[in-house]
Amino acid sequence: MINDIERIAGVLRFATYFRTWPQEDILELAGLCDWVRLDADTAMISSGQPALALYLIVNGHVELSFEDRSGKSGLIDLLGNGQLVGECALVPEGCYAVSVRTLEATTAIRIDGPGFSDFLADHFDCALTMMSAMTERLCQMLRQAEELKCRSAAQRLGIYLLADAVAIDGVYETPLTIEKSALARKLGMTSETISRALKKLVDVGVTQHSNGHIIRIANAEILAEWCGLAGNDGDENAFKTAV
Repeated sequence: MINDIERIAGVLRFATYFRTWPQEDILELAGLCDWVRLDADTAMISSGQPALALYLIVNGHVELSFEDRSGKSGLIDLLGNGQLVGECALVPEGCYAVSVRTLEATTAIRIDGPGFSDFLADHFDCALTMMSAMTERLCQMLRQAEELKCRSAAQRLGIYLLADAVAIDGVYETPLTIEKSALARKLGMTSETISRALKKLVDVGVTQHSNGHIIRIANAEILAEWCGLAGNDGDENAFKTAV
């Protein structure tokens, strides 16, 4: 009979952060973890509270946000399956810098922060892979900030669709797994703006199907060039690193 530690280890080994770790290290880390299941619109992390744990999103989507001194809140990002939140828990006596709330019913793996910090101190190679993954995530957020300043709403949406596109029968399709209102916030738009952006993308071969839950891209290279990603030569990884 498979126990919880083995089940958690089975999920961890496929996450980007831990994919190269030896099996014995993954099992040791799994011993610091437990399952968390949260309903939609539930606080997972609260800004300013002691950072005691990290969370690996297994199934669902969460919204990262901040609140300034005047009480005004703002969206930072939306994250889904395989993403890690709560990295501040690796800082001794640290506090969470952002708030995290579920957008839908979400399953996550909770990793004890102090225990994980001690684990990384004793496993140098594992610490290096974590640093690499977190650095890539930071670079991705910087690219997103650049996109907000340098590209139109329709271009930002087009790049997002390219990043998640899958080749099917000569075209590319992107499933929209989150509500369009949530996607709009992620891309720095309003719901009305994202609707107008979708209409503009029709001129470059982007159409909606299955009541808007599937976006079809007739020619990924043409869309990429229109979005200002010329020179990727159809490389799907180039699309993904742009968002």
